[in-house]
Amino acid sequence: MSKRTTTLHAALLSLLLLLASAAQADCSSPAAPKVNWKGCDKQNADLSGADLRGAILDKVNFNGANLSQANLRDAYLGQADLRNANLSQATLIDAYLVASDLSGANLTKAAAKGVRLERARLEKSNLTQADLTQANLYDAKLRLANLISAKLIETKLQQADLAQTDFTNADLTRADLTRANLENTLFKGANLERAKLERTMMNGTDFTNANLSSASLAAAEVINITITGARLDYTTWYDRRRCRSGSVGECQ
Repeated sequence: MSKRTTTLHAALLSLLLLLASAAQADCSSPAAPKVNWKGCDKQNADLSGADLRGAILDKVNFNGANLSQANLRDAYLGQADLRNANLSQATLIDAYLVASDLSGANLTKAAAKGVRLERARLEKSNLTQADLTQANLYDAKLRLANLISAKLIETKLQQADLAQTDFTNADLTRADLTRANLENTLFKGANLERAKLERTMMNGTDFTNANLSSASLAAAEVINITITGARLDYTTWYDRRRCRSGSVGECQ
């Protein structure tokens, strides 16, 4: 069989699987692992504690739905509408939410390690104490979001809009915020050790008492920032200077 024929067969199989998935969607099916609700309307539905592991939920309307303590591990929620949804204490580990809309959603204490949220909208969402370790939020919109005491270890936030976002006491160890918008962003008491903040926009950014040890701010556009009490041991400053060990509140 030629390489071209094999490629055509693979493409045809993918198309057939996609069509089969769409054809099998049953909006009347009860909540269950791997349920197919693709494109269904579940607005304001009460799904608290539901087991939706591995479910096909792309483009589902969950606007205002109650998904508190629901298990959405490995679920597919691409382009889903989760505006104002309650996802407090929900499990979203390794879930796919690329280009989904979670504006105003409540994700307090959500377990979301490894979740994919590229290009997702999370404006004014509440992620207090959420675990977003190793999550991908590339180009996500989190303006005015609340991430107080959230865990974002090794999280990808490149080119994300984090303007006026509150990261007070959050753990962003080794997080990547390259080219992110950090205008009026709060990092009070946050741990940013070894984080990448290169080429970011910083205007009114507050790092009071934050830990920026070994972090890199190289080539960041700094207009006005507060670093009172911030630890700057071996920090790479925005002008590429290396701060000395023991630097606090000033790059020495």
